[in-house]
Amino acid sequence: MSPGQHTAFHFTMPSHLLLGVLLVLAGLIDTTKTAVYAQAAQAAPMLHVSQCRLCHRCHLGESPPPGRRPADLSDGNTAASADATSHANGALGTASSAAASGASASPANNNTAGIVDGDDTNASSSQVAASDSKRRQPEYDPELDPTIPIEFKPSSYLPQSTRQRRNLPVCSECYGCLHNLTHISDSSTFMNNTYSNEAGATSSWIFRANTNVTRSGEAVVKLYCLPLPKRPGAKLPQCRPARTAEVMRQLMAVDKLAQECGFTDIVPRMWLAPVRGVVPGIGFPIDWWGLWMEYVDGISLENFIHKGKPKRLPPPTIAGLLNDRLNRTRVLRAAVFDLLTSQCDRHAQNIFIQEDGNIVLIDNEACLQHMWLNCGFDSVLVPTTQKQEIVRLANHFVLKLPSKTTIVMPKGHADPQLLLDYRCNLPPQQQQQRQGGGRAGSSGGGKGQGGQRWGELGTAYPPDLAACLKRIADMTPRQVRSHFGFPDVRVATNLHTRATDMITRGFEWAAKYGAPQNAPPKRYRFQPPCCRVKVEAGRFACAHPWEPRWELPLGNPITGKDWDKDRPDPGTYPGGTWPEDE
Repeated sequence: MSPGQHTAFHFTMPSHLLLGVLLVLAGLIDTTKTAVYAQAAQAAPMLHVSQCRLCHRCHLGESPPPGRRPADLSDGNTAASADATSHANGALGTASSAAASGASASPANNNTAGIVDGDDTNASSSQVAASDSKRRQPEYDPELDPTIPIEFKPSSYLPQSTRQRRNLPVCSECYGCLHNLTHISDSSTFMNNTYSNEAGATSSWIFRANTNVTRSGEAVVKLYCLPLPKRPGAKLPQCRPARTAEVMRQLMAVDKLAQECGFTDIVPRMWLAPVRGVVPGIGFPIDWWGLWMEYVDGISLENFIHKGKPKRLPPPTIAGLLNDRLNRTRVLRAAVFDLLTSQCDRHAQNIFIQEDGNIVLIDNEACLQHMWLNCGFDSVLVPTTQKQEIVRLANHFVLKLPSKTTIVMPKGHADPQLLLDYRCNLPPQQQQQRQGGGRAGSSGGGKGQGGQRWGELGTAYPPDLAACLKRIADMTPRQVRSHFGFPDVRVATNLHTRATDMITRGFEWAAKYGAPQNAPPKRYRFQPPCCRVKVEAGRFACAHPWEPRWELPLGNPITGKDWDKDRPDPGTYPGGTWPEDE
């Protein structure tokens, strides 16, 4: 080969190897691009939940997830404004920051509460005196009262207004949440059957949430003032923070009562704490206080008896659980709790039943005439009340609603809820029916046709409940208020009076004659109990001889006043009269 000549070398690669090399190179390019994109995403700043109008995915923790950094106002792509920053350090964070520091804070708009403007420096002495006589005293503001704990301050239950949030961005993700909120499941499985959970009558929102307070690591939290309707077409929840704070004080007093008197097996524990999370499926940020409660397994008694998917459980199965597995000790204690605390909303939806036969009482807010001033007590567990009478006779009959046809009650028909009558769950020695007439003892009691009598509780309470009743009775109403923390003396007086009646005169006497008391048209006579059910032709019937009277007290059962309808009153006796005591 002479100098200056070039020789070309040709290298031939099999086509299948060449294709493999090209694919590897393409994969390396894609991997590099993916890594670059991931690195860019990780490096991107992330807004705190308080800086978002909505946040669709909120990471738990006070810091962004690994690889992300908190958004800064200098970041041009964060869409965070000065309003967002001030909000993050201001009102929306009040509840959570106060919980962390233990200090209470007052909203800025309350700094001038109660101050009366005016200038009378040039007024004469007589004008000054007249002005002083008309000058209003500063209005009391619980936000400024250092003796009011933060959990009982109205501002703790007040979210930031949507107007204040409207300029904040909508975030696809954010950080800063402390609780992962989820909706209560739409359905539950009970005895291998599916049940739709009731939505409940309250407009307040209820979620499941993580917590380190319970052994299970989860609880239920009820939130007031959330400015969102619970369902399409529903009204926005009413927001009255001062009223909410008062209700919270009442519930904490009831919770303390339940713990001290040994009702914790039937009443879920309750506590108050801040909530910071987002509404699932919507992303609305929450950062104020809520009512926390232990999560309760089971389904409502209403669901168990009347509903179920694809269909209701067979009636013999329902009868079997209530006849043979119902925890009678808990039922009796539940009746004592309802009468002691003057519960006014104890219907089948507010009683949860579990597969082992245990029951749990939920929604215990309507008690001691704190909210429902016209109700003495009303529970399916205790005769003499309207809810128990509705179980016995049916709603339309007890409420005396007009009907095109004559109401005929099938003799012997029995709603299984009748088995929750406290008399059916007395210890055997107290449950035995006795023969013979005569006036009842100090406990009152009941007498059926032919002089037949049924069991009485009287003052034979379980030792722990008896000791609890005596402790309350030995206090003054003011001491009761101070000890349990009730919002006012009136409510404490109701508890003191009821406990005194129950321990000195007996359960039956307190139910018939004690205070708080229902209006006469809502005071029903004792009727024979049905303590076991059977199934006949697909319907429930009492499994033992049972001859109650189909009778009602005179008057309007809805208003509690005299009969005022343009049709005859089907009532037959003055409410609150007891033939067995005559």
